[in-house]
Amino acid sequence: MLDEDGQLWGAVPELPPGTEVAGFTIEGTIASGSFGTVYRARRSGNPYAVKLVAIHPRGDREAAALRLVRHPNVVTFHGYGLWPEEEPRFLVLALELVEGRTLDVWAAEENPSALELVMRVLLPLALTLADVHASGVVHRDIKEANIVVRESDGQPVLVDFGAAGLKEGALRLTMRLPPGTAEYRSPEVLRFAKQWEGEHYPFSPGDDLWAMGVVIYGLLTRTLPFGDRSNPGLNRAILEETPPSPHELNPRVPQVLSDVCMGLLEKKLEDRYPDAKALAEDLVVVCTEADSSWRTPMFPRSGQEKSSPSPAPGEPRRQWPRWWWVAGGLVLTVALLLLVTGLTPRKASPTSSATPRGTSGQEVVAPAKKTEVVPGAALPPAPVAAATSSEEPKMKKTIRTLVAAGCVAGSPGCVSGPQSRPPPPAECPPGAAETHKRFDMFGWHGAAFPPFDKIGVHPVREGPITTESIGDWGTLPDESLFTGRVFFGKDRVYARFTQVRLPTGEVLPICLEMVRNADLGLPKEPGSKGDVALIFSSVSVVPVRRFE
Repeated sequence: MLDEDGQLWGAVPELPPGTEVAGFTIEGTIASGSFGTVYRARRSGNPYAVKLVAIHPRGDREAAALRLVRHPNVVTFHGYGLWPEEEPRFLVLALELVEGRTLDVWAAEENPSALELVMRVLLPLALTLADVHASGVVHRDIKEANIVVRESDGQPVLVDFGAAGLKEGALRLTMRLPPGTAEYRSPEVLRFAKQWEGEHYPFSPGDDLWAMGVVIYGLLTRTLPFGDRSNPGLNRAILEETPPSPHELNPRVPQVLSDVCMGLLEKKLEDRYPDAKALAEDLVVVCTEADSSWRTPMFPRSGQEKSSPSPAPGEPRRQWPRWWWVAGGLVLTVALLLLVTGLTPRKASPTSSATPRGTSGQEVVAPAKKTEVVPGAALPPAPVAAATSSEEPKMKKTIRTLVAAGCVAGSPGCVSGPQSRPPPPAECPPGAAETHKRFDMFGWHGAAFPPFDKIGVHPVREGPITTESIGDWGTLPDESLFTGRVFFGKDRVYARFTQVRLPTGEVLPICLEMVRNADLGLPKEPGSKGDVALIFSSVSVVPVRRFE
């Protein structure tokens, strides 16, 4: 295996299925690259992705980077060990096995609209990069192959930190040319290599943001902005040429989204987005201004990508994709938080260097037999944190809390506050628990109040109500209808659902409460009067054993 300077520093052997490595049973190869090989493996019945890298400072730094970054959209690091146990030559990194499709494959098969692409992929990635950079880590190899759209929840997950750089406390390894993929390298990297005089490259979050621009360009046009490595003029193109805007190559790309992409590909660092938070802000703004053209698939259908089933005869065609209810609520939630937390405006000013968060250093994987995990022994010292974990970027921490709690409606009511008395306790209808179990209805789930073709603040009255399921819930089909009753409190609106009507017409008992964060009900929005309450139409419901 060659490092960036062309020196051989170790080669990972091909491991056939059934091989035992540090307590893991190898099941197959997932990927192989310059810095190691990733295998699908199992330990104690649980699946893992196991990465083998030669014992070298590069592997130590990858483990250190993964220890620093704990984020739901970053591959989870479980620990490490050494192998073979008699004469260790490899570092064994135990990682989350992210089941899903790489971003390029997902985009080709799903052919998303511009709005779906931004809400499902680009905005989550921008927020993720903001947290990664705040941890003192720069990924340095952002590309479609290192972003996996997780099958279980549709979230983009950043993987492969083999090229990662740490802003503090890590040995600088690279000399002339830093690690990364040629097509995604920033102009700063290439200028540095041309003028190299023996010093180390001063990498920055700007390198990741440039690469994000290349990724977005490819998603919008299905071509790379400067060609691939087979192009002998690739480096010159990155340094000197301005590619056609995505909108010029693909008229289905909204002009404002095309402008965001080109803003990431400005040749001068100071002319680009100052940080990932500013990128997130612009993505929110362009989404809130989206019109109907944003809901058209990015490319004409080829017959190969997946498509939604056509409505049954006589059924009205919906104006909005089914994921839009959650996405629209998330847009408004993020927009509110951008205002509340004072997110840096686009290109407002250079940001100060991020302070890395501390880490416990606790390793959780103990290889079998004699191979031992020595917590922190094989890792460079973690940076000394100048801030506690409670001081992590306020917007990201709040957004993660809201999403985890099922808060998808963008209003001040997403924050818990004083709550009036809910309706009196009541028993669930007989058979509700069996329905929940039959369809794996666990945890939070999204539902939409009528009218189903619009999101926003809508009026409701006390009495019977029907909501519609947003997407599949376990094995409960999308567009199932929940029926129940609405109750008014002094300043909140409550709803209990006792029946579900499946798209097949089957009616079954259920027991669901409408919630916001950990509180029952929704706050009444400003303008509510007497027997008419205004609420946000995108809500969360949760199964209960008894109405409390």
